[in-house]
Amino acid sequence: MGCGSTIGPILASGVGIRTVDCGIAQLSMHSVREICGKEDIDTAYKHFKAFYQTFSSIDKKLCVDY
Repeated sequence: MGCGSTIGPILASGVGIRTVDCGIAQLSMHSVREICGKEDIDTAYKHFKAFYQTFSSIDKKLCVDY
């Protein structure tokens, strides 16, 4: 089921740099179908931490077709 959009993709299309729009759902943030539980905060923290710890090695392997 599709959900609402955020301002992230709208802003990203106009800045000319690589962007990632990510986050955890919050009650009524996008739609009534998205809610955030207390474990979601810890899960998001672990994912973001792992991403930033490995970003340099991931970025070196990434091929972006401009």
